[in-house]
Order: sequence, then C-alpha cells, then structure tokens
Amino acid sequence: MRNSRSLLRRIGRWSLWLAVALLALFALQVTVLAFPQIQFSNHLQSGTVVVYFDGQAQEEIARLAENVEMRLRGSGYYESSLTHRVFFFDSQSKYAFFARLSLVTTQAQGFALSVFNNTYVSSPNIASLARRTGGRPRYGIWEGDPAHTVAHELGHHYMINRLGRDTWTELPHWKQEGFPEYVANIALIRSDSAATLPHRIDLLADGENWGGQQRWDRMHYGAALMVEFLLDVRGYTLDDIVAENVTRDCTYAAMVEWREAQGSTLTSP
Repeated sequence: MRNSRSLLRRIGRWSLWLAVALLALFALQVTVLAFPQIQFSNHLQSGTVVVYFDGQAQEEIARLAENVEMRLRGSGYYESSLTHRVFFFDSQSKYAFFARLSLVTTQAQGFALSVFNNTYVSSPNIASLARRTGGRPRYGIWEGDPAHTVAHELGHHYMINRLGRDTWTELPHWKQEGFPEYVANIALIRSDSAATLPHRIDLLADGENWGGQQRWDRMHYGAALMVEFLLDVRGYTLDDIVAENVTRDCTYAAMVEWREAQGSTLTSP
C-alpha cells in the first residue's frame, strides 16, 4: 500500500513537470512566431507594409514594399489602420524553421498568421517557382512574383479581419483563396488590356495551358476568376460571396454563361 502511494506521488510529480515543460515549449513557440523581427537585421516601411529582411538590397525591398502597397490600395479593400509585418527570408533554412513551427509545408511560397498579423515569405521558393514556370500564366500563384505572394498573404489578413477567423475557417477553399488572389492582382489586371476577364476565363478553359501544372493550380486560378466575376461583374460584396448559397458550381456555371454570351464556348475545368 505504501509503495502504491509512493508510486502515485512520483507519477503526479512527473505529470506536473511534463505539463510545465509542455507549457514552456508552447510559450517559446508562440514567442518565436510572434516576434521574428529579432532574427532580421533590417526593415523598411511603405504605407501599411513593414518588411523585415537580411541579405537583399534595400532598393529591391523598397520596390517590393511599394508594389505591395500599390496592389493593396488598388484592391478596394485597403485598410489604412492595419499595419502588416512581412518577414522576407533569403535563407530557406530559416524560413523552413518558421514554417515547421507553424505546421506549414516548407515548400510554400509564404504563409500568414493573422493572430500575430505576421506574414512569412520565402524568397528562394518564389525564385525557384519562377524558374520552373517562366512566370506564366500571369496573375496566378505560380507566377513567381514576390509582390504577388506578399499581397496574396495580406489578402488573407484582410479577409479574416473583416469576417472573423471562425467564419473564414468554415469557408470552402475556392473562397478562402480566390479573394486573396483578387486583392493581389486586381489593381494590375485593370491596367492590363491583355488580361481581361474573358481572356483569362479562356485560359482557364484551355487544357493545353495546364499540361505542366497540377490540377490544384488550375482550380486555384479558377477560384480567383470566380471571385472576380462575382465582385466586378455581378456586383457582389464580400459578405455576399461568403454566403452558403453562393456555391462553386453555381458560380462557375454563371461565369460560363456570361462568357458564352460574349461569343465563346467554354469547357469545364
């Protein structure tokens, strides 16, 4: 009996120490993710965008920050009171450390942690993607443009800030990803006469454009087009888009009908 009590006390102490250790590890993880700026030697700001960086030339980062700020302002969803911290990694190993700590694949171009209002971006991953794809087609996730990647991730912040994390989490993938793509690209698209919505819908429909891309890439591109169609053609608001009765199939069918009315026939992706 005495031995049993002694064993129970030891188990209790071990359990307590284990709980304390796990709590300390969690606190360390949160601290590292919340304050990664201590890992960087430089930073600069353009409007609402603050970029932390190491090895890149300051002029290059300044152009990046200005490009991102231009995209955000031109999206129609700009929030001047929301300052974004962007951590631009030139070291893949350092980026991979933060990605693993956040349970994100190390191959991602970037990711956003809205709870800290932080965005983490891998310069090596973006450059590698650009070499593989040649930056085509434009206005897509495989374009390999750092400003596009950063603006896309900040689009997630905008969406979560407006809708709330609980609502955002329940959204289907095409809405979660389509809106950030709209934020990232629409300012440039509107000034590019060769990138009309009908033209890009035709690109989506033409299977030859996607031979070297994964099916997910094509679906992602289609999500961006559907959100753009709802916002700019149908006049929806973001609140309208997130409604449960706005489905992918119905939206795609409506987009196809709209495109066909202009003299073209689509095939289903």
